[in-house]
Amino acid sequence: MEPWLYLPPSPWRNAITELDPGVLRKLEEIRFRVDVPVMLYTDSSWMPLCHQGVPVISGADDIRRILSILVDHSLYARMEELRQGYITLPGGHRVGVAGRAVWQNGRIVTQTEITGLNIRYAHDISGIAAPLIERLRKWGVQGNSWLIAAPPRAGKTTLLRDLVRWFSHDGWRVVVVDERSEIAGANAEHRGFDLGYHADVLQGWSKPEGIITAIRTLGPDLIVVDELGGDEDLAALLQARHAGVEVIGTLHVRDATADLNPRLQRLWESQLFDAVVFLGRNPGPGLVTTMWSSRGLGIPVKKA
Repeated sequence: MEPWLYLPPSPWRNAITELDPGVLRKLEEIRFRVDVPVMLYTDSSWMPLCHQGVPVISGADDIRRILSILVDHSLYARMEELRQGYITLPGGHRVGVAGRAVWQNGRIVTQTEITGLNIRYAHDISGIAAPLIERLRKWGVQGNSWLIAAPPRAGKTTLLRDLVRWFSHDGWRVVVVDERSEIAGANAEHRGFDLGYHADVLQGWSKPEGIITAIRTLGPDLIVVDELGGDEDLAALLQARHAGVEVIGTLHVRDATADLNPRLQRLWESQLFDAVVFLGRNPGPGLVTTMWSSRGLGIPVKKA
């Protein structure tokens, strides 16, 4: 059983130990919500978490106790994460936190009155990068700067992690700017996921600062980031490309309709990326549904 599953106290821990191994293998999320049964989500279904056949429920005090255990009773030290709506567990697992925002001087500084926790399991699947790279080469994509675009829970980070591993095992010097500690899953006691011998991790850095620091100090061949955001991320990636560094990143999108997603359109028109790879969730996470490849004209060429 994965160590992260032991973190919730009993009776929830006891209920988790009763789960069928097949459910555990497919498990994506455990969601605690005040005064309703705890729910388990796989890639294609959901079910209540039961102890001895009875659904287990968490009250407000239970939610606070579980959160305290998850942060090792040091909630104050995790305030910046909490302000952004999540905390990260060892191993790259993320806990989404739902509560009341506390505002100060026009900005959210933390959350109180927590009513929900979403423990998301970080999967590590080796070997999924190689077929994608083969397809990109077959379709004439020669560069190694790619954007992985997909809706939530479609396997973006899992694919990104294996891409890091593939390039690192191939001898590339890779720097991972791991702002939310999800790609590497590292902590003070453990390196985290296997990323190969040639990968360095900047953990907890903002993407713009991490990218610039990587260029200046770590001599990367490739910089990898997750969940690209605004103009500052774009500007930093452009600096990396101008410095001769390849970049791979991910972006939340609904589908491959660029005109409905201004951020995607802006990233494509920047000519940062040699290809955009779209992932879907049917029949399961990680399915490549569409690709755009550049022929130097800055015009998307869709290939299903």
